[in-house]
Amino acid sequence: MESEVESKSHICKEFSRKLRNRERRRYTEEFADEEIEGRRTFSVEDKLSSADFDSLFVKEMRGEELNLKYLQEHGFDSPILVKTKTGLGIKMPDKNFSVNEVKQCVGSRRVVDVMDVSTQKNIEMTIKEWCRYYENPNRERLLNIISLEFSHTKLESLVESPTIVRQVDWVDWVWPKHLKHQQTESTNSIDDMKYPKVQKYCLMSVKGCYTDFHIDFGGTSVWYHILKGQKVFWLIPPSERNIQLYEQWVLSGKQTDIFFGDTVDQCARIRLNEGYTFFIPTGWIHAVYTPEDSLVFGGNFLHSFGIEKQLRIAQVEDITKVPSKFRYPFYSEILWYVLQRYVYCLTGKNHLTCNEDGTPLSESNVSGTLSSYSNHVSKVKNPGEAIHLTTFELNGLKAIIMWLSRLSPSKRSVPDLILNSEALLNDAKLLVDDHVLDDVRLSCTGKAVLFWNSKQKNSVNSFSTSQTSSSLSVTAQLRQIKNSVSSVRQDIVVSSIISKDFTSNVNHCKTSSINGSIQSNKNSSSDSSRRRRTRCKKCESCLRADCGECHFCKDMKKFGGPGRMKQSCIARQCMAPVLPHTACCMICGRDGWEKLVSGVVENETQSSLMECSKCWEIAHPICLKEKNGYSSCDGIISDELPNSWECPKCVISGKQSSSKPKSKPSSTSLSIVQNSSESQKQVTNSLVTVTSADSINKARSIK
Repeated sequence: MESEVESKSHICKEFSRKLRNRERRRYTEEFADEEIEGRRTFSVEDKLSSADFDSLFVKEMRGEELNLKYLQEHGFDSPILVKTKTGLGIKMPDKNFSVNEVKQCVGSRRVVDVMDVSTQKNIEMTIKEWCRYYENPNRERLLNIISLEFSHTKLESLVESPTIVRQVDWVDWVWPKHLKHQQTESTNSIDDMKYPKVQKYCLMSVKGCYTDFHIDFGGTSVWYHILKGQKVFWLIPPSERNIQLYEQWVLSGKQTDIFFGDTVDQCARIRLNEGYTFFIPTGWIHAVYTPEDSLVFGGNFLHSFGIEKQLRIAQVEDITKVPSKFRYPFYSEILWYVLQRYVYCLTGKNHLTCNEDGTPLSESNVSGTLSSYSNHVSKVKNPGEAIHLTTFELNGLKAIIMWLSRLSPSKRSVPDLILNSEALLNDAKLLVDDHVLDDVRLSCTGKAVLFWNSKQKNSVNSFSTSQTSSSLSVTAQLRQIKNSVSSVRQDIVVSSIISKDFTSNVNHCKTSSINGSIQSNKNSSSDSSRRRRTRCKKCESCLRADCGECHFCKDMKKFGGPGRMKQSCIARQCMAPVLPHTACCMICGRDGWEKLVSGVVENETQSSLMECSKCWEIAHPICLKEKNGYSSCDGIISDELPNSWECPKCVISGKQSSSKPKSKPSSTSLSIVQNSSESQKQVTNSLVTVTSADSINKARSIK
């Protein structure tokens, strides 16, 4: 016994001596030494050149083809590549935009998570430190920024997501607008976050960066635009087998030893070049490599065309123990708001304690809007006007109801604005039952089911849906009323007109007044509001000062002239005039933001209206397609003038332009105008000068 104790004592002493004799590790101020087991044992370069990965699965499309109707018909289950920005409605900085300008826009002291490529772990740096690293050609480490969310910074105004993203993103269509408007903090601190702030990201990577296989948080879909550089993606479809293999791979802790793409049946590889826009659907497992220094903009979004898979990925995050910091913020809360918005938009019942603008409802109003309904939704609307849900939406709503119902009360995370969660679930179930027999063909309209109903000046929610003897439906008539009804805020989406709760406490519009309004507006629609383009306020000409030398400047009172001509300086003629906010579709009567025409636009996103440079008609491409059977691809879109094209009708008929070319002068033509009385006379008579691109020749003169 004693010998055994002595032996153990000897071992302990020997072990303790080894501990004392070990050399102490030293750490630099910037980085800690990495453990050997944190580094990859496979070669990414080998995977780049391997013939095992083809460009499978990826569907190449044009921007105008990727629209809401496409998602309603086909869903969003395959990656989509768009090689040019044309038709996407996307807005990006100039190609010369640099990392230093990112720093100026978001602030040099902004702290961001930076991924160490060798270990796939995050460290924190300021943007100032990052820029110093990025511009240093002698980089000791490979670092990568993939999580800089820049909403509510100066950079936000320079980047706009594709139109299709803005049409389906739940943050824009189900999250209470007044909460989003309350957001002031530009960082992603969850304590200061008023909404899921994941819509706009800036990704800055140096050559050689690699992000291992992952699924974007919450099953969000992603869009990327390569402003500079290149990216290589490995893509794995989210089949149930692949998801289970992914779970096992993550839980095994052997990510650095195993290239996950080798463990599945099919893995695609695609290279994205500068100017490409890429869309990744819900649940796709992907890895990313950066062949050269790159600057990329993108965003994450949840939507109604992949709900079941989104919930499956949320389950994967639970299984793999993903920390809350790396999950979609307010995930359960947004599911409640999805049910609330669908119930409200399809039945008119409000389950919130406030209006859309955040104004609290009185107890009587709340109790009235929460009463149970028994009639089918189709009975609320006029025959032929019932809204049909797509299969993706219907199955998704069922999945949300089941998901939330199974959660324990402590994990339901019911938002404070939801008055009665059980009543909302019950109404959502009734709603699903009402739409089980919806016609899939009638659900693919190219128009969103969800809408926002803005508050009106006299607190009137809507018009009544009285029947009319006109061949036009009430919805079609009200779309064409435009600005004739001053008592109603005209950014109301037409869908709201036929909601159930809007049939009470409303100002009744007689059929005759509706028809009269339509006829008068049709005849008296001002050519100036419909046709005259306005300054873009962004081009070089718009931003320069008056020259003081041209004929128009000499006429101005500030330069001593009589001020009779009232024309802008020749040097300041806009290079890319845009359609006015009051422009509307000649077919449906709505503007380029899918709203009834209003003099005020809430945001500066690109209008979806197109003006023909030959017949001058303004319309939505989808409206032309529905009315005449034209395809949007039959038109020829101008690359130089915003919202300008040759419409399919003119392309097919070969119609010639009926107006004289009108142009923006070059510096040469300016000197001619200034020194030649003959040129001055021509300018006086025609109010235009010569020389410019062909697209500008098709634009109207601008005051």
